[in-house]
Amino acid sequence: MSMSQFLDGIGKRLSDAGQGVARHTKNFTEVTRLNGAIAEQERQAAALLRELGQACYDRHQNDPDYEYAAQIEGIRAAYAQIAQYQAQIRQIKGIRICPECGAEVGPDSAFCGGCGAKMEPLAAESGRVCPKCGSPVDGDSLFCATCGTRLE
Repeated sequence: MSMSQFLDGIGKRLSDAGQGVARHTKNFTEVTRLNGAIAEQERQAAALLRELGQACYDRHQNDPDYEYAAQIEGIRAAYAQIAQYQAQIRQIKGIRICPECGAEVGPDSAFCGGCGAKMEPLAAESGRVCPKCGSPVDGDSLFCATCGTRLE
């Protein structure tokens, strides 16, 4: 075998290898593109299914004879439990709900930020409030933590 034939053989192998890499890269790119298209179609189908389910729930939520009444009751129970958890979170954070507009109002706010309605001060767990500023006070406190007034 001559040096020329040897080099031609190496060149052919390198060319074949390069073509194989190019083919695999093209295939990988195409598969990635198709997987992205599949994921997008799955997102669209899931959104439409949620929309359809919500419409079905809205239409039949008060129909006890509906074929899927048990599932609707399960959804209703889940929403009730969510509302209880949200109320517990508001209680822990000291957040109140404005009776006028329904907005959440912080524990230190005297007025609603949404509509301006006067908010009643939160009562402490002990039920005591400062006679001067109306802030809730712990049962064994000697002074108000908000305004410093001496408590009886």
